Amino acid sequence: TFQKLSVKAETSFDYYLYTPIQGTNAPLVITFHGYGENKNLPNNRTLNTLTSPESQESHPCYVLAPAVEDRIYLAKSERDNMYSSLMAIADNLVKKAGVDPDRIYVMGNSFGGLGTVEFTEQYPEAVAGAIVMCPALTYSQESTKDLKLMKDVPVWFAQATNDNVIPITVSRSSVSTLEALGAKEIRFTEFTDEEMLSAGALVGYHQADFAVMADEAFLEWLFSQKRAAN
Repeated sequence: TFQKLSVKAETSFDYYLYTPIQGTNAPLVITFHGYGENKNLPNNRTLNTLTSPESQESHPCYVLAPAVEDRIYLAKSERDNMYSSLMAIADNLVKKAGVDPDRIYVMGNSFGGLGTVEFTEQYPEAVAGAIVMCPALTYSQESTKDLKLMKDVPVWFAQATNDNVIPITVSRSSVSTLEALGAKEIRFTEFTDEEMLSAGALVGYHQADFAVMADEAFLEWLFSQKRAAN
């Protein structure tokens, strides 16, 4: 079931929470949409795929999807406030809804890819795995400087080679930085124009989430991750 809820705090925002039929000990996926997509969030490709009957049959999970207004995405302090609120919601779901604390995942596209990186950098001890899609890391220098904070979290980067919004070099350099830092598990997929178009993406090739959601291997990998024992 879907609920639309709100956080009333220093940084207030709405969010969608999907609760699976089999809720006990299910994982939680936090999804971040792209810039300007908050008003159309129910039609987001990642959210739709994760909550579809087919996906829920294979991978029952809670899905937590903040509706991020532009003003929040544009200010680091606002984003940080949002991340701490989301972590509090996740903690509450672990305590009250029986979410598996060892399987909290994060994924997002474009500005949502930036959100995925920043959230994982802030809470590396909580995140069991992340999928980072065409991340807008050009927008925040801190996030690329702080990659060392997430080197122990399994991460899969994915982006179209000919993405015309975020240069592919952004993902390539992040992956090579993490590898140089000794990242335990890092994967990287570059999609061809043909792969993007066949997944239904537009010619700008910036909708890496379409290609990721069209390839079952990504979710198979994500849901196989478990937080390492501390």
